[in-house]
Amino acid sequence: MRRLVFMSAMALFFITGCAQKDVTKAEIPSVVLNAFEAEFDNPENLEWEKKGKDFEVEFEIADVEHKALLDSAGKLLKSKKDITQAELPEAVVSILEAEFSDKKYDDFELMNINGEKYYQVEIDEMLKDKNLVFTASGERTSDIPVWD
Repeated sequence: MRRLVFMSAMALFFITGCAQKDVTKAEIPSVVLNAFEAEFDNPENLEWEKKGKDFEVEFEIADVEHKALLDSAGKLLKSKKDITQAELPEAVVSILEAEFSDKKYDDFELMNINGEKYYQVEIDEMLKDKNLVFTASGERTSDIPVWD
């Protein structure tokens, strides 16, 4: 039994390690780089990773952290950036104040997925923080996964 658990853990570690790989700019197809540069002005501190067949890049614009995911053809699949609480829609703020008044919430992010805006918020919990995703109208959605 121990051997099976150990082998499963090793396989999971290997698969996870292969799924996410840091890549250099030279390893990124030019179509992906061109699409990225056309979408984002003056990005700094770029860090690229290969996620399966897609490319994820973390970067900063004007000292604001961003992340983008592009497919191998250069199509922007989704992006996100850090925002302040003041930049949250009033509907999201109202829900946070009503449902989480006894908790601290922070790490606000604006996600753009297929032309739609979503807001990711971290709720501080006792043992483990949880992230929630809201629509612009303040509805919690489980259709859009949390993006770390």
